[in-house]
Amino acid sequence: MKELIKELYGKFFFIIFKLFPLKNKVVFCSFWGENCSDNPKYISEELLKEKSNIKQVWIIRKNTKIEKNPNIKYVNWGNLSMIYELATAKVWVDNHTKPVWISKRKNQFYIETWHGGLGMKKIEADLGKNLKPKSKKQIMHNSYMADLFISNSNFLTQIYKRAFWYKGEILECGFPKNDIFFAEKEKLDNVKNKVYKFFNIPDNNSIVLYAPTYRKDFSLDYYDIQFNKLIKTLNEKFHKDFICMVRLHPRMKNMFENMHINNEQVIDGSKYNDIQELIIASEVFITDYSSGIFDFALQFKPGFIYAKDIKKYKNERGLYFELETLPFPLSTTNKELEENIEKFDYEKYKQKLYKYFNLKEVGLKEKGNASKKVVEIILQYIS
Repeated sequence: MKELIKELYGKFFFIIFKLFPLKNKVVFCSFWGENCSDNPKYISEELLKEKSNIKQVWIIRKNTKIEKNPNIKYVNWGNLSMIYELATAKVWVDNHTKPVWISKRKNQFYIETWHGGLGMKKIEADLGKNLKPKSKKQIMHNSYMADLFISNSNFLTQIYKRAFWYKGEILECGFPKNDIFFAEKEKLDNVKNKVYKFFNIPDNNSIVLYAPTYRKDFSLDYYDIQFNKLIKTLNEKFHKDFICMVRLHPRMKNMFENMHINNEQVIDGSKYNDIQELIIASEVFITDYSSGIFDFALQFKPGFIYAKDIKKYKNERGLYFELETLPFPLSTTNKELEENIEKFDYEKYKQKLYKYFNLKEVGLKEKGNASKKVVEIILQYIS
């Protein structure tokens, strides 16, 4: 009943506010207002550089903690201001599906960037019987409204067409959030220093970023890495002093303390706003099924998979790839993880990455200029 009331409320006020004229402004949203991050963030920043006089509005949750830009207006998710801004903006940019009570009007332009490019876990219609009817309705509604999807690969383009029921235009230009990996060394160093300062990490330490995805039961049992041994193994292999940063999935970002990790060299990175910046600051990446490892691999730095429940996860969620065929060494036990780190061969790893990214069915499109291409489209439409 509560959802129905919210839907009727939203639809009613969208009808009212559509009586107002469209304005030269862009409304951004990321993960339903949970943050100012991901692809929309980098498009927003590029738009500020290119055309700072175009009004920008960001939709955020009421208690979201962000560093606000004085040139941007912020409105809370779900309130009348949000509905008004969406109903009167010429352009929308989002990285997730929009609820069915949000409706686009004629002459508005909606850019869907999504948030996962090359990914391992199945999504949307590819989930088959595991896709809930409510989610299907929302996905189809979103795809119907969208005017342009942003893709970073042949692989993702096919997912859009098949799993999102999308029949519109797709721009294969790479992901705006990944442009930063192609930046000059000075900018990359500044990002790294920013992360180190935020977490008060000594300059002589290196970071291994552990970023597992969530399970449907939100259990922490699958995150049983033996951090003492992991850090010791990394130190000996790479001749550096590592600390481990744990980055839990956004749906679990408040659960780090429940892991009961008694080690000062293991820190919580779950509430840091931008995982791309954490990726830049890290030397090694470990995950189970997160697409973040593909972003990390664009820098050709060592990535490892630790997935102790691979058979169960494959049966329950489904995977696009056999993990054994990926460039990343696969482990299902702590012992295997240690051994994979010890025998890691960087040259062979790099060759595997090159070969994988250039496979026809993968067809990676990252060139470092996606943000500029998307902003060009926005400016062309507004003008």
